[in-house]
Amino acid sequence: MLARPSVATVENAAAAKVFFESHFNTILATKTSPRSMRRRNIERKLFAMALPNEERYQVMQEWFVAESNHLRQTRALKSKSLVRQTTKGVHISNYEIVRVLGKGSFGVVRLVREKSNPSTNSGHSTGSSSEKAAYVDGLHEKEGSGVAKQVFAMKVIRKSDMLRNSQEGHLRAERDFLVASENSKWVVPLIASFQDNNNLYLVMEYMVGGDFLGLLLREDLLDESVARWYIAEMILCIEEAHKMNWIHRDVKPDNFLITSSGHLKISDFGLAFDGHWTHSQTYYNEQRYTLLRDLDLEVQGDTQDCQEEKARQEHRKTFDLIHGRAVGTSQYMAPEWSIGIILYECLYGCTPFFCENRQATKARILEHKRWLRFPPEQRYARPNIDRVLLDPVTRPAIDLMMRLLDERVDRLSSKRYRENDWVLRDRSPCPRRVRNLNITGHMVFANDAEDIKSHPFFRTIQWQNLHLTRPPFVPRVQGGQSITKYFDDEAEIMSASDHLDSSSYDHAPADDEVPAGAQKIGDRDGGGDTMPQQEPTAQGVKRVQRRKKEKKRPRDKLLRDPQVGRTVLELRKKGAFVGYTYRRPRFSLPDLEDKMASRASLAKSNMVPVCA
Repeated sequence: MLARPSVATVENAAAAKVFFESHFNTILATKTSPRSMRRRNIERKLFAMALPNEERYQVMQEWFVAESNHLRQTRALKSKSLVRQTTKGVHISNYEIVRVLGKGSFGVVRLVREKSNPSTNSGHSTGSSSEKAAYVDGLHEKEGSGVAKQVFAMKVIRKSDMLRNSQEGHLRAERDFLVASENSKWVVPLIASFQDNNNLYLVMEYMVGGDFLGLLLREDLLDESVARWYIAEMILCIEEAHKMNWIHRDVKPDNFLITSSGHLKISDFGLAFDGHWTHSQTYYNEQRYTLLRDLDLEVQGDTQDCQEEKARQEHRKTFDLIHGRAVGTSQYMAPEWSIGIILYECLYGCTPFFCENRQATKARILEHKRWLRFPPEQRYARPNIDRVLLDPVTRPAIDLMMRLLDERVDRLSSKRYRENDWVLRDRSPCPRRVRNLNITGHMVFANDAEDIKSHPFFRTIQWQNLHLTRPPFVPRVQGGQSITKYFDDEAEIMSASDHLDSSSYDHAPADDEVPAGAQKIGDRDGGGDTMPQQEPTAQGVKRVQRRKKEKKRPRDKLLRDPQVGRTVLELRKKGAFVGYTYRRPRFSLPDLEDKMASRASLAKSNMVPVCA
């Protein structure tokens, strides 16, 4: 009698199949190794710079050395990640923790720095006192010894939470987009990605100026010329993603970060999508359930599954994620609304459809013609203490917002999108099939903001040189100041949502513990993560009592099954993210440009003037 395969066998087989299919698809699609592509890009860049042969040869020798070091370090990082997938506890490789920068539904974002001696320093630094005494020099933190250490923002993602919510496709998409945007000047650069048994880690460049939402909260309202500058940079950020055939799908002020020079970069691609099958959750579900059917294995799930099976199947169609489901933050939900909504918030201090709960916000969006208003009176901002009178919003700004928030007839967008919209207005049986057969087969189009850029509101914007202009706000961190002065205080973050931080402590709170009176973090209209509301007392801020909350039901029947659910979760934590590890080359195109600019500046400063 043949042995009957177990669900564990199905999970391991599906994980192997997913890895090999995605791995060889990448190899066959690119038809060249990443190292060869990097070499080709460097050679093209050097040729475009018209450098002398001697200098070009010297740069290429430096690249060969840096590339060898990069490959060796990448191999070491991958081997450590494989070992750590079988180890309980927190591992953050060659980084030590400085402080918490923020929290969300995925987990936590921390400020980290490179360890002085990774072979001997394996512990975690609490870092609070040293961080307060530190100061920033570019992207480096200097301590009392005078030794500069580069600091980064590390996004820690809890595997168990994301797997229960069937987010494997989103996590893959976020990592893959950041890797693909290696040389972009409008995307927050990814330094490294790796994992252990409990968490996924994304190490990003630290944006010392915080996020754009923080700037809005500090300034209250923006002058129209300032808002114009920031909206223009946001347009370039989004257009950069579209050039790479990605749609962000969560465009909001929180997801634009401010660099040390004051320019914007777009971040948080957890909902981004490019139409590829490895970035759709349907693909991962099909691998497992196809094997279950082929092997005649049945999983009961929980008590609700039998009654919900028919309805759930209707929501599992292949392209439902693309065409049938709205994602993102409710106030900024549809991609074509987002820029207009942010501009409105910059000029009026709130979003036009804000309501206390998500459903009411969505209802107002559907009835936007009724709720969209542009107050004509004078605007008052409160940047510090005194109220400052600002000029009323001009007609070009109002016209831009109206056309961005309009229905399809007169909406500002690329002509190619309007053609798709025209097809969808046709009520014939096949409009969606026609829409999928556009010229390029892409979700979005490159250079698709030409109508918006040419609007009279942006007549003073020089789009090609915008990244060279001086921003309205440049972060300033003086000697003795904290390098995180533009972020919320760590004590406030921890007291507000310390129950979320199961990725950072030896003993995490129980899964069914959640604060009473919870309110959403990040999504400012309710829903999402929870944050306890606090009441001021004579002794300061009073912690609210925790109350029991029903554990959220996993989306996958295998994880809901009381017999195999725990086993399946542990297997997926080990095998679902194989190939996630990445390390950014130390010698990239932006690094080359910075290096050559530094050499030119040094040569210029060393020139001795010749007297006549």
